[in-house]
Amino acid sequence: MKKKFDAVKFQREVREELSEKYSSNREAFLRELKEKYGNLQKQKASTHIR
Repeated sequence: MKKKFDAVKFQREVREELSEKYSSNREAFLRELKEKYGNLQKQKASTHIR
């Protein structure tokens, strides 16, 4: 059975493209992300153990 979609190849290509965009102009890349997705804050990991 042949694969119709290679997810690993797709992920590698997307990561490469995003890396090139980030490296060429960091501020514009981050501004574009903020406009598209809003404020991107890292979420704190919960340290509370139940």
